[in-house]
Amino acid sequence: MRIDVHYTEIVPGAEDVTAGLLAHMIEMVGTWPRVPLTLLLRDEGGRVRGGIRAMVALCWLQIDHVWVDAALRGQGHGNRLLQRAEEEARAYGAIGVQLTTSTFQAIGFYERHGYAEIGRLRDRPPGEDRVWMAKRWG
Repeated sequence: MRIDVHYTEIVPGAEDVTAGLLAHMIEMVGTWPRVPLTLLLRDEGGRVRGGIRAMVALCWLQIDHVWVDAALRGQGHGNRLLQRAEEEARAYGAIGVQLTTSTFQAIGFYERHGYAEIGRLRDRPPGEDRVWMAKRWG
């Protein structure tokens, strides 16, 4: 057996890792809907100015990316995006939402929306922390 190392995003065979993990997960807990969820905030010209990329899996919404253009921050767009993502996830049976953020990003924003810290990785990057947050509905 050998180990191949790749430094590119698209690697032939990489999907086999995901498929193998998914098969194992199904074997252990059964099948649960996996629903990709992307919300895009577009301006009048159709240009993307913000959005959320997420997945509903194992009864939870996993938010992977949240971004709002710096010129539009503080105007309620992030609130609207987050609330809409949560509404969409509930429609697919999600019981809560979880995400990661960093101390230089949006911890206060998520706390205002009822998220609580559930874990922390110090010095990612040095001087800052990676923070896991979650909110359970109901």
